[in-house]
Amino acid sequence: MDTLWSNLVKGLQEGAVVAADKAGDLTRIARARLDIAATKNQIQRTQTELGARVHELLTAGSDLAADTRVQALCNHLTAQGDELLAAETAYADLQSELQSRDDADAELEDI
Repeated sequence: MDTLWSNLVKGLQEGAVVAADKAGDLTRIARARLDIAATKNQIQRTQTELGARVHELLTAGSDLAADTRVQALCNHLTAQGDELLAAETAYADLQSELQSRDDADAELEDI
């Protein structure tokens, strides 16, 4: 009876460790996806602000290329695009890392 109880406790402890690891992995994935969504939202807001400024200048008959605010918003959009690319790359790397770890775990279980 003692061995059965020990095996049960050991199995529950191992299961808790695996569950904690999976929860950590899901948290990392969710954070990476949240970063992508937040960056996309920032890009959309900057594009909206740029569009409003361009409309304002066009109705006033002003030169768009000479406006410092238009230039600053364009530069900001470029930087945000780079941020988005970095966030998407980090997400893809994380997915690849987790997939390779899952594959390695599956191979160990088959042994």
